[in-house]
Amino acid sequence: MVERATDAFARGLLAERTLGLEERADIAVLVAAAETVTGRAAVHITTRILELVDGTAGADARGGGPGFDRFWRNARALTAPTQAAHRLRDIGDHYLHGTHARLTLLA
Repeated sequence: MVERATDAFARGLLAERTLGLEERADIAVLVAAAETVTGRAAVHITTRILELVDGTAGADARGGGPGFDRFWRNARALTAPTQAAHRLRDIGDHYLHGTHARLTLLA
């Protein structure tokens, strides 16, 4: 999914101003889907790792040991649940109703 989104994004950058609204919307949906999937995976993986480290290292893992909890906190902060919900709604609307997510202008 990430490779597909990256390839589409690269093609969009090469197209520059000739990129149409439909193509831009398709790229935005691919990027949002990849971002959502990788964000959820990051939180799931770091949560599982923290559970494993806690189980083997006891309280040291959270209380000043190697600092594995920092990665979990970072993943949670960077992938806020409300962002994923909005992205998933926009992706579903795009595929079900042909709507486009709100586009932002590049500076």
